[in-house]
Amino acid sequence: MKNQTIFQRLFYGYLLILLAVAALGIYASLRLDHLNKITRSINVIDGKIIRTANRLRDSFLSQRGFEKKYIISKDEDFYTQFIKTEEYIEKDLASAKNLADNKETAKLFSEIEVLQKQYLSSATKGIMVIRAGEEKLTEEDQNQKKNLANQITLKLGEIITLTKEAIDYKIESSEKIGAQAAKVVGAITISAIIMAILIAFFNARTINRPIRLLRKGIQEMAEGTFEEHLIIPSPPEIKEVANAFNNMSDRLKEIDEMKADFVSHVSHELRTPLAIIREAVSLLPIDDISTGSGEKQHKLLNIVGEECERLINSVNKILELSRMEAGMWDYCMEKVSLEPLIKQSTLKLMPILQKKGIQLELDYNHNLPAVVIDSEKIAQVMNSLLENALKFTPDGGHILVKSSLGKNKVENRSVKLQDVITVSVADSGCGIPEENQKEIFDKYKMLHGKGTGLGLYIARHIVNAHGGNIWVESIQEKGSIFSFTIPVS
Repeated sequence: MKNQTIFQRLFYGYLLILLAVAALGIYASLRLDHLNKITRSINVIDGKIIRTANRLRDSFLSQRGFEKKYIISKDEDFYTQFIKTEEYIEKDLASAKNLADNKETAKLFSEIEVLQKQYLSSATKGIMVIRAGEEKLTEEDQNQKKNLANQITLKLGEIITLTKEAIDYKIESSEKIGAQAAKVVGAITISAIIMAILIAFFNARTINRPIRLLRKGIQEMAEGTFEEHLIIPSPPEIKEVANAFNNMSDRLKEIDEMKADFVSHVSHELRTPLAIIREAVSLLPIDDISTGSGEKQHKLLNIVGEECERLINSVNKILELSRMEAGMWDYCMEKVSLEPLIKQSTLKLMPILQKKGIQLELDYNHNLPAVVIDSEKIAQVMNSLLENALKFTPDGGHILVKSSLGKNKVENRSVKLQDVITVSVADSGCGIPEENQKEIFDKYKMLHGKGTGLGLYIARHIVNAHGGNIWVESIQEKGSIFSFTIPVS
């Protein structure tokens, strides 16, 4: 079954349904044919037997009456009618014997035929006696004819009774057949419907489940996970797609590794000469440069120094990203207080803040407990958030750094709440559009085209490694608040 194609599964499924429908049609046709035979037997045979028996009885009674009238009146017309009636009786008897569909009825018609012949012989003998001139028949002859007539009448009545009973039996049988057929048809119909539902469910599940697994694998690959191959029990068509996906995953993994190696190599190659340029610029005797063209050189050297510093920072972030994604980033955890770390990070920016006229406000909770962290990595997170705030806050703006103790926010009520320290950096910049707030922590997502797009991505990785969360709240034209939490041990 596993090696069957989707077409074969659908074909066999529909074939089973068609076979069930065909069986239903054949059974219904056979039952209807049986009912038609019973109905035809009642209409064509039994009904005709009853009509023939009634006609025979009427004919016999008429013949008996013509005989008596002739004996009394000696009118030849009555004799003629007597002879003609006999012809009708013989014809009906022959027809009735051919119609009889059971031995008992056929036997009764044969017996009636014999009795009719005996009666005709006795009646003809009596008529001949009258024609010979004798006045009347003997009492024995009259009793014989009377007895024969009674037997014929009784047997015809018995035939009618038997035929009516046969009709009743056939009607009862047809009702039973109809009821049985209705039950069987209903059962087959329900079975066919259930079979169709089960086949449809099975086919849908065998197709839908591999597609869902394939979609999950694609999502994982989109998130940068290329480790596991998809092993999906599925029809050959989907299995071919899964194999193609695995080949693509292997190729993308290879390309991703090549890219990481390339970035790491280029970063190393760039960082060394940039560091040399920076050191060379710092060693130049800028104070000895005279005014005029020397002032221009002074500005150019400052620009070169600033750009070298910016490039070195960018290269360092790329190197950190490479080490982080390669799993080579080590954490040196120790129990420390966050307050000195936050103060140190803010003090580094004071010259730039004063130059731009940006007001910095610190809101510390001095009773914060110590936490187990990698001080250097958390300082990097603080630096990244403060640099973002400084980058997007206009001259004369305002930055607020706040720390507090509280509980972590969880959507699942079954998860136990945990004490956390929340650190926030709020700015009065241009803000972030709501549709971009979820993706700014992704790799290479830059705010308004500024920076490398790696600072917040690395910050999220560091905070998550410490068991915390990082998020942003922002209103356009009013500013943003970047916050992260560190669990309290």
